[in-house]
Amino acid sequence: MQKIKEFYDLHQYPKANQYTSNQKRTNQKIITKILRSANITEKDLMGKRILDIGCGTGEKSIFFAKNGAKEVVSVDFSLGQLSELEKKVKKEKLSNITIEKKDIIKDNLLDLKKFDLIFCLGVLHHTENPYLGFKKISSLLKNDGIIVIGLYHKYSRLRYRIQRFFLRTLISKDPEKIINFLLTSKFTKKFKKAPISTLYDRYAVPYESYHTLKEIKKWFSKNNIKPINNSLKFKKIESLNVLEKKTIFFIGGKRFI
Repeated sequence: MQKIKEFYDLHQYPKANQYTSNQKRTNQKIITKILRSANITEKDLMGKRILDIGCGTGEKSIFFAKNGAKEVVSVDFSLGQLSELEKKVKKEKLSNITIEKKDIIKDNLLDLKKFDLIFCLGVLHHTENPYLGFKKISSLLKNDGIIVIGLYHKYSRLRYRIQRFFLRTLISKDPEKIINFLLTSKFTKKFKKAPISTLYDRYAVPYESYHTLKEIKKWFSKNNIKPINNSLKFKKIESLNVLEKKTIFFIGGKRFI
């Protein structure tokens, strides 16, 4: 986890610009799709206490706060990430965001108390024990509360897994050397058009794991959470998702007693 922390201290992600109306619409469209994986909409954020754990640079935290959340608690273990969020909170003059520096796996999370909605998006697959992380954050969910998690899919992530393998085997495990190769090699012209932050996150993160819907449903069952919906196109034959461009899938669930 220390290598992951050091990586994101240096290479903040996501860095989604929201300066133009088009950029704002794109961000809203992405978050709307994530909410749909739990059958909720922006209106369901109103008056809720929301946990955005592994918040990164905080685009989603800002969205929740500006759409009526009573309080958004934004948690990350990277000071580099949180510093970007602090800038956004100050710029937007938001008083309903609380920022906490915590490690999902190592730190006690119980002092954060209970939440109506929990979002953990693109985070657990970068930890050494994704299930333990899920168990800890799901314990913070109120009765009838809703949790949404996003994870790399075992099959739709396959092409990037192969690319990462060759880069880390033939080029280097050093993020800087990987990115330098992608930007300078005559064999990787298509990468030169991608945002630098995306290249770092996609190809140079020191560690990532891969999961299936079947596996995550078992996580939910063990922690008294009933699946609501998910974003996978092929739900019954999961291997077919190897054809999908989106490599991360979202699944929402509701706490039951």
